[in-house]
Amino acid sequence: MWDALVTNPWLFWLIVMLALAAVEMLTLDFLFLMMSLAALVTAGVSLVVENVTLQVVLFAVVSVLLIFLIRPMALRRLNRSTPSTRSNAERLIGLPCTVLEPVTQRSGLVRLEGDIWTARTADGATLPEGADVHVHRIDGATAVVGATAPASPEAPGHARGVRP
Repeated sequence: MWDALVTNPWLFWLIVMLALAAVEMLTLDFLFLMMSLAALVTAGVSLVVENVTLQVVLFAVVSVLLIFLIRPMALRRLNRSTPSTRSNAERLIGLPCTVLEPVTQRSGLVRLEGDIWTARTADGATLPEGADVHVHRIDGATAVVGATAPASPEAPGHARGVRP
């Protein structure tokens, strides 16, 4: 196996490319994708150039160029397509929910989007069972709720086609 890598450096660079592409699938930040592309370029050049030092320098230069020239453009394009999409806990702020057990400053349960959440009040009031309330913020796995909806410039969950 080692003999094959020594006699065929393109195979080594192809393995490096696949490994970097696999890491990119875990990070999704385009950093390892740029390095993976640099390894692919180096694999192609290694078919013509046998000098290993030159191959490593080429890999480093192409990686740096891709990271600083192409990656920012790709990230801007990705972020431009979803600029105000709210996700995770942020998406829940302002949504209505129903009190299942009285909610106090320390405890309670609410039904939020079909799930049961532990809850506490935002203002210290006690909210009775059956009351319709709104999420003010999420603290870990606890919904902080209040009788009135929190003030927000945009309706919660409705940012650019996001379904609540």
